[in-house]
Amino acid sequence: MMQPPRRPEGQNERRMTRPPSLRRRLLTILVVPLALAWIGSGALIYVLALHYANLSYDRSLVDTARALERMARSESGAESLSPQVRILMETESDDPTWYSVRSLHHGVLASNRDLPQPPSTPAIDAPPQLDSIEANGRDLRMASLALRDGDADDTIVISVAETMRGRQSLAREILVGTLPVVLLLIAVVLALVWVGVSRGLRLLDPLVDQLAQRRARDLAPLDQRNVPTEIRPLTQTIDALLQRLRTLLDLQERFIADAAHQLRTPLAGLRLQAERALADPRPDSVRDALAHVERLSAGAGRAAGQLLALARAQADEQDAPLRVDLARLARDYVAERVPDALALRIDLGYEGPASGAEVAGDAIMLREALVNLVDNALNYAGERGTVTVAVAQELRTLVLEVEDSGPGVPQEWWPRLGERFFRPPCSRREGSGLGLAIVRRIAERHGGAVAFARGRDGMGLRVTLRFPAANSPATLSQTG
Repeated sequence: MMQPPRRPEGQNERRMTRPPSLRRRLLTILVVPLALAWIGSGALIYVLALHYANLSYDRSLVDTARALERMARSESGAESLSPQVRILMETESDDPTWYSVRSLHHGVLASNRDLPQPPSTPAIDAPPQLDSIEANGRDLRMASLALRDGDADDTIVISVAETMRGRQSLAREILVGTLPVVLLLIAVVLALVWVGVSRGLRLLDPLVDQLAQRRARDLAPLDQRNVPTEIRPLTQTIDALLQRLRTLLDLQERFIADAAHQLRTPLAGLRLQAERALADPRPDSVRDALAHVERLSAGAGRAAGQLLALARAQADEQDAPLRVDLARLARDYVAERVPDALALRIDLGYEGPASGAEVAGDAIMLREALVNLVDNALNYAGERGTVTVAVAQELRTLVLEVEDSGPGVPQEWWPRLGERFFRPPCSRREGSGLGLAIVRRIAERHGGAVAFARGRDGMGLRVTLRFPAANSPATLSQTG
């Protein structure tokens, strides 16, 4: 026989796991305290019922003692109670009343149980005295009073007692009769909570409909007018998420547009050189076309790298800032680029401390900014020119400067330096116009600023980046 295929365990677990329910969660949260409240209310009801049962039984016990007192006064002088009184006091029942009439001189005159004397002799003609005693292994409640014998100088003590069973039985009856009512009220409360939560959740229907009717690219903030106050934090979080999505989509569209803008010319040039090589297969012509292909592909690769760097610099999400030694970073990078500078016959140097100039940020992005600045300076410094990278600290600010001795940029174009794809009209070098845009964005991401000025002796261009030092209050507020 063929066995049915077995479902993956993960699939079974997903089917068995029910999604969380707000109604079930609220009921689960309420059931335990309500059950404890039911138990607590039962204990309280029993205590109160026993208290009022004691009051009622004590009154009855006092009334019985006074009735027996009146009977004893009517038979004053007799050595014992009359048979009629005994019949009244000694009625058969499951919980009979204990009584005793005791003379201080003659002892017990009448009694139906071995009832002990009260702990203290009551005052003559005083209100009945109530005591809790134990007799024959039973807990008793006793009412006692004293009267003076009219014919003799004697004191008669009348005591009436009963067990606690009747009181406790009455308290239990009250408890048993009340607990179902309390339980019913709790069930009604839970049902009302269920109905209330169900009706309350309907307030989310407009929000659900609003999200369901949105188009794919509609990332505008949600309409908060009909949103309950308790749900506002959720909708505000959704709005923040939509804002991040808008930013990412804008960056994606901008990146695609930038890539199309930057790569269109190199790709057209590559195609043109390929057609040229195919049309003229002579070695000199093919070699010249390949040289152009190599130059265009290098330019396209450099443009693609700068586009990626710009996209990373514009992204909102970033890792937690770390302490970066800007002086060590600049000094090491200058040492790395010295061979390139020597090949171009350019004097590349570094001025500043060897280490200790720390900023809070991303070392990779700061290095990317330095790479673009040094590349621009090497491109425009010219043969036998100079490029100087300097790091200095001014109060709570760290300064990174890259200066070249090239032709410079007219001051009228300085405000536009750092715009994407902008290249001054006087520029004679090939480029994408993205280098300074990357530098500006990285500086802004690190709480810094970019400034442009003439180089030494009014020659060339000096680009200055100012960052808050790692221990400055501005940096601490950003990193916090």
